[in-house]
Amino acid sequence: MCNRDFLSTYFWGYASDAFGRRSVLFYGTLATNLLQLISMFITNIWAFNVVNLLMGVSLGGVSAAIYAYLSEFNTDKHRAVVINYSTMFVSIAAIYMPAICWLILSADWSLHFSDSFIFRPWRLIILSNLLPGLIAALFLYPFPESPKLLLAQDREYEAIAALEWICKFNRGRSLASVFGSDADFKLKPEQIADDDLRSGTGGICGILVNIWRATVPLFQKPHCVNFILSIFAVFGMFLTSAGMQIWYPEIVNRSSGDNAGNSSSVCDILEASFEKQRFNVTIVDAEICDDSITTKTYIDNMIVGCAFLVGFIIQGALLNPLGRKNVLLAALAIGTLSGILLHFVVNAQVVLVLFCLYILMPGLSISIMCGAMVDLVPTHLRGKAVSIGLAMGRLGVIVASNMIGVMLEPYCHTTFVILTASILICAFLVHFLPI
Repeated sequence: MCNRDFLSTYFWGYASDAFGRRSVLFYGTLATNLLQLISMFITNIWAFNVVNLLMGVSLGGVSAAIYAYLSEFNTDKHRAVVINYSTMFVSIAAIYMPAICWLILSADWSLHFSDSFIFRPWRLIILSNLLPGLIAALFLYPFPESPKLLLAQDREYEAIAALEWICKFNRGRSLASVFGSDADFKLKPEQIADDDLRSGTGGICGILVNIWRATVPLFQKPHCVNFILSIFAVFGMFLTSAGMQIWYPEIVNRSSGDNAGNSSSVCDILEASFEKQRFNVTIVDAEICDDSITTKTYIDNMIVGCAFLVGFIIQGALLNPLGRKNVLLAALAIGTLSGILLHFVVNAQVVLVLFCLYILMPGLSISIMCGAMVDLVPTHLRGKAVSIGLAMGRLGVIVASNMIGVMLEPYCHTTFVILTASILICAFLVHFLPI
């Protein structure tokens, strides 16, 4: 999934700036839902992989546009809080998905439609995962394009029409009734995107040239330094949080099986587990396919989702009183401290709590950082800025998951030192950002 998103996210970010946030969100969600529906009935593994690839590409459009679209409907005062609570629904999804899987996969049934097509529970799971996206697309359909983006594209009349819709939705009244029928109001102007960036030349080469021209301003003054600091901070947050989260169930399983009980650090626990695994290798009949999943797998993932849900709720309550930057630095400091203590704490329960904080704190920081990136660049660059940041984040997940897989067993302490150092570096980068 991360490889697919990494390859597609930036192009969708460009599209959201050039053609509209709402269009990318709406059609990207519909395309993802359609591809999910198709994948339910595919029996060929190669066709399934191709559809999965296309699904990841279309899903990249949603992640690229959502932060910019949502931020432009809210004032500076409420923007960080709104983005935080919108990202909170990722944690709700992290609870919903294992709960649905637990419910569906607990039953062992199959419907034989033909020799080549058997409808098994995992196909029903695809349908259950499709429904929230379909509902979201239906809710999104009547919403207008971002007025700020329309102004940045010099489409003032369309921006006024969008504001008219927002006013009626929020207050049940028209703009004229709010400001008075004789009132003459003007919209606050936005920095206009260059004409050559808004009107493309034909052909693939022309599209690539336009994408390049539209991207260059992000790496020029006055945005260059802040933008580069931001994307590397996002890279580090994803590196530790999402990268380590992939290995969370495995590490929890090994920790819970530790015979040393209350006298082992996390690396001691893992080392003992690896040693035990080497001496207890069993040979399983290759003809037997066991696709059962233990109950603990579902529960562990739901616990992570619940932890993130509580974290987002607390973080949302602190953002306005303490300020975005202070909350961000505090979260990264707690994450760094948790990583350091994991080397020394030997109580198994405390180790699991610290490990959860180690994943949680950088993960919560991602939503704040993405919201901050929106504020650091003008409207017509926001989609591209966030998409590059998210692409760097996906790259961080790829790097971390492979690094942990290779290094965790032979170099456990070194692995945790590298990941903890990345959180500390993120805090250092955030310190210099004007957010």
